[in-house]
Order: sequence, then structure tokens, then C-alpha cells
Amino acid sequence: MAWTNEDIQFLITHYPSKGRNFCAEKLNRSAASIRQKTSCLGLYQDRNSDFFKDWQYRAAKSKIGKKRPDQAEVIKKIHSEGKLIKTHDQCKAISVRSKKWIKENGHPKGMLGKKHTNEFKVAQSVRSLLNWEKMPEEKRMARNKKIMQTRISNGNYAPKRNGCTWKAGWREIGIKKKYYRSRWEANYARYLEWLKSLGEIKDWAHESEVFWFDGIKRGCVSYLPDFKVTNNDNSVEFHEVKGWMDAASKTKLNRMKKYYPNLKLILIDQKIYKDIAAKLSRLIHGWE
Repeated sequence: MAWTNEDIQFLITHYPSKGRNFCAEKLNRSAASIRQKTSCLGLYQDRNSDFFKDWQYRAAKSKIGKKRPDQAEVIKKIHSEGKLIKTHDQCKAISVRSKKWIKENGHPKGMLGKKHTNEFKVAQSVRSLLNWEKMPEEKRMARNKKIMQTRISNGNYAPKRNGCTWKAGWREIGIKKKYYRSRWEANYARYLEWLKSLGEIKDWAHESEVFWFDGIKRGCVSYLPDFKVTNNDNSVEFHEVKGWMDAASKTKLNRMKKYYPNLKLILIDQKIYKDIAAKLSRLIHGWE
């Protein structure tokens, strides 16, 4: 049903002070329709209106003595089961539909084609720097930790690097698409998948768990092992593929011994890797 000028004027007059449900009832439309149209018009509820204050009061009162389910955990569980993962074709179809809708109806918030001015960018940069300087050390560490954990869970912890000699890039190994920092890492992943197919290990994961060195504020404050390996007896060990050892890597490994003495960490150095390559590379599918 098309919106008339009278309908739009009714929203402008009554939505800020009386809310969505009132407008939906009077205009004989769904609440979703009212929400979408008010968003396009840039209308907001008046926080000083009696309706808004009463709505806040009722919402707060309804939650007294009740516990909400942890929605984040629910979503994580559903995602881990593969129910929220979309294929490339599905993502492409969603993108096409979204672009078509915006082209026909305009941006929901009226921002299509708009850009920030240089003055705003400079002011925003200054605000960000000041906020960072004022931030307590503990909060700063917690923020960095959350950023890293999000990147790890999304599979984009390691940035894409072009022109490097160790052939970093995305690979799909054992139906797990991850970004591997080197050809050696990718081949070792194929080796672990081969062991899993033979029943020699229970499972493996690439860059799945980060370890933090609490109290360290400079230099290496965390460590992300290359591989987590779960053995058939459910014991866990971590494998690090290193063709050569730089100063930062040595510091991380030394701190791991200090902070996590009971954790089993196996270093796959040049000798071990080349031994695996010489004996098994012809048996492992996709070896580079």
C-alpha cells in the first residue's frame, strides 16, 4: 500500500510523541512498515515526551526479577553448528538484492553517496587519539584482547600480504578455509588432516587459541600458536611451524614456558618439516 502525503504528515506529527504502535493502529499498517518509513524519514521518538518516559518505565519494570538468555552464546552455538554460514552465492544474492532496494528506495538513513568532510575526519582523529590516551591501561589491554579474539574467530587475524616469498594466502584444507602465513604452514595443515583421516589424531585447528601474558605491557603480550592438536585420548598440544627463529618468536616461546609451564608446545623446525616433506609429501593430497 503506497504512502500518501497525509500518511507521511501523520507520522511526522504523531510518531515522535506517541510512538510506533499508535501510528500503526491509526494508519492500519504493520509495525514493521512504520519502523521502515520513519527510518527513511529520519524520525525519532521524543525522549522528553510522556509516551517515551512511560515506555521506558514499563520496559524496565517488566525486566525486574527476570533473567535474559545469553543471546551471544546462543548465536555462537548456532554458528558453530553451521546454521548461519552462508555460501558465496547466497552472499552475492543478498548483495544484489540490497543494492537494488537502495537504488529504488534510497538509503534507509538517507546517507547514500554522502562522505565525511576532511574537517570532520581530522576532528574525529583528534578525538580518537585523546580517548586512547585517557584510557586506563587495563581497559586498553582488554580492548586489544577483544579485537584479537574477534579477528581469530572470523579467520582474518593475519592480514593478506602480497609479494612475499613464503606464499601466504587463503587455502581450504579439510573443509576449513583459513589464511595461512606460509606454504609450510599450509602443508603442515595438510599433514595434520592426513593424520586425522588415518585416525592418528582426533582433530586439529589452525590459530584457534590465544595465550596472554598478564602483567606484560610492552613487547610480546600474547602468543597465538599455529596449530592446536587434539589427540585420540583427548589430550591437547600446540604445534608451532618455524623455518627460522627471530627475536620476537624467541621471546614468545620463553614467556610461554614461564606463564604456561604445563602446556605442551612442540616446535616444528626446519629439520622436522623437511623430514615430513621427504617421507610423506607424495602421499598427502595438495602438498605444495
